[in-house]
Amino acid sequence: MPLAQPSARSVFDRFLAASAENRWDDLADLYAEDVILELPFTLPGVPRVTKGREELRRRFRAAGGSRRITKADNVVVHETTDPSVLVAEFDLQQEVRGTTFTASYVMVLTVRDGLITHSRDYTDTAAAAERLKAWSPAGSTAG
Repeated sequence: MPLAQPSARSVFDRFLAASAENRWDDLADLYAEDVILELPFTLPGVPRVTKGREELRRRFRAAGGSRRITKADNVVVHETTDPSVLVAEFDLQQEVRGTTFTASYVMVLTVRDGLITHSRDYTDTAAAAERLKAWSPAGSTAG
């Protein structure tokens, strides 16, 4: 009898734990080798599509070098009629350069054979732009 594959929900739970614990390699390992990650509403300079686990691993490590996630909150998971697809809403409490903030996310995940094969991620880009403005030298009030 073949072993049952992890459910989309259990893969998402592992995704959230790895994110909140800043375990970037563990996070990347949850994605299929040929994953496609879409970010339809991203800031200028950030790719709207990323292909492949190793490219995601590089991006996770780079982001992890400048920010630290401290907590996941307000998690709501919506099951769909397709057991391999779920929609998740959540907030990540983060810290960058000593400043804390909350980033809100919505993800549409597709999981096959226990790995994320496709993800369409949405975040509050207006809030992200405000944070970047505040952190930039031009936005600084220090004299």
